[in-house]
Amino acid sequence: MASLRLRERNVLEEFLEMRGGYVLNFSDRTFADFFQDFDVEIDTALYLEGHSGSKANRLRSFWGRAPDRLVGDVLWELVEYAESYRPGRPGAEACRAIAARLQGKQAQLPRPQDTPAGTPQRSPRPSITARPIEVFFSYAHEDEALMNVVRLQLVVRERMGEIVKWHDRMIPSGDEWRTQVDSRINLAHVILLFMSPHFLASRYCYEIEGEIALRRHHEGTARVIPVVLRACDWAVTPFGELQVLPRDGIPINQWPDMDQASLDVARGIMESIL
Repeated sequence: MASLRLRERNVLEEFLEMRGGYVLNFSDRTFADFFQDFDVEIDTALYLEGHSGSKANRLRSFWGRAPDRLVGDVLWELVEYAESYRPGRPGAEACRAIAARLQGKQAQLPRPQDTPAGTPQRSPRPSITARPIEVFFSYAHEDEALMNVVRLQLVVRERMGEIVKWHDRMIPSGDEWRTQVDSRINLAHVILLFMSPHFLASRYCYEIEGEIALRRHHEGTARVIPVVLRACDWAVTPFGELQVLPRDGIPINQWPDMDQASLDVARGIMESIL
């Protein structure tokens, strides 16, 4: 039986579109063919017992009966298949992280109860949500390289299934970008505003994404965190009321070690939301 946690099951079911009994765009035949690649007969009584026999229920039965390594291999291939026809959908990296854990490819950090005696403990803080926390990146394209320095420091958190990142470079070709951006910024749990002269000069970043972020901050529906990339007069703007990163609001590009600066930002983000 695979050691899937409840949160992981929720992540997988959402990404694999299992509501209504389906799994991605598989037909019954192609679903069976997919599992034959792993020497699994998904249509046998072993996986049909006690439910309607839908593809989603057969997959749940497989999760409940197969060992971790096999479930991890199947999940990894399911993510690859999903990405082949709908690239860029949020949740892929979180699902890969779950698959990697089951395959034994990734060491797990100790849980609080496993921490050695004498280790300082932070006061517990409630999570924003039981699902992976969606983090929206609002930045001027001129600052993409600096933004990516911070993004890379958060990749490990995404692989652990704690967050799902979203930025406009993830919009599939042919999709209407404004609709995608408006939808994501209004659904995200956390909004990062990457402060720079370019951001403040951008009408779209400042007046549209920035105003939506501040509205959601005041409504209490999203956590909004300005991240200072370059020196700019952000403190006199409406964003000046928010707690910024890195420490003391020193721009990332002014730190002697940019990796340390971006790590400080990544840790600050996670401490504020977990």
